[in-house]
Amino acid sequence: MKPTSLIVRNHTRFPLTDCNYHSVTLKDYRSHCAKPLAPSFRDISCQYFQKEARRDFVGEAILFSILVITAAVPLVSGAYAVIELCRAFGQL
Repeated sequence: MKPTSLIVRNHTRFPLTDCNYHSVTLKDYRSHCAKPLAPSFRDISCQYFQKEARRDFVGEAILFSILVITAAVPLVSGAYAVIELCRAFGQL
């Protein structure tokens, strides 16, 4: 039960609050957890890696390596450009 605030016309004070909160006790409540009906995330991932992941692994590994190489080429080119810029400023 939430406190009931009393409306006061005077705006210089905070509204009065009636705090008559009583906690509720549950007689037949037991604190142990219920057994989950759905399988855990670990079980789902184990089933996935045993059945489906093996078929797609080679194709995904090749695609991942192509993406890594594609991303590495501009990084190496940028590093080379920074080195050349430092050399140019060093000669001034």
